[in-house]
Amino acid sequence: MAMMHNMDTTESWSGEGVGTSVESFLAHINREVPEYSPTEVADAVMSALCERLPGGLVQELREQFPEGLRRLFERSWKDRTAPAQKFEKDDFYLDIAERLQVEPENVRLVLHVFFGSLHSQITEKLAQKIRAEMPPNIAGTFDAARRDADLPR
Repeated sequence: MAMMHNMDTTESWSGEGVGTSVESFLAHINREVPEYSPTEVADAVMSALCERLPGGLVQELREQFPEGLRRLFERSWKDRTAPAQKFEKDDFYLDIAERLQVEPENVRLVLHVFFGSLHSQITEKLAQKIRAEMPPNIAGTFDAARRDADLPR
């Protein structure tokens, strides 16, 4: 049964890939980690994620986003000819930490919040495909964000 909700005021996940809006996507990040710029968080994580996912998944992700988010992440969509980087937790955390100029131990919270916003944009089917490409420890954070678990502090 589909949930009815106002797309302008909620980040509720529907599992239908209908997305919300760029404003609500960034507002969720800003609300949960106000010490970081929401656009910088979104750009850093999406860029790192797109470099590690196969090109077909990146394309599916792009197609499920509303137009505003497609434009926001324009720099993140990797060249279709570029091979995916190896997806390991430590390298992924360090990549995001360097992009945001933060300590690596702060990355898990940032990931949790970003993944929560990401889940509001994509279908369950695509979420499962993305999860299958992640190392187990990052997949755990991805799952926790989907379940709206307590933020890791």
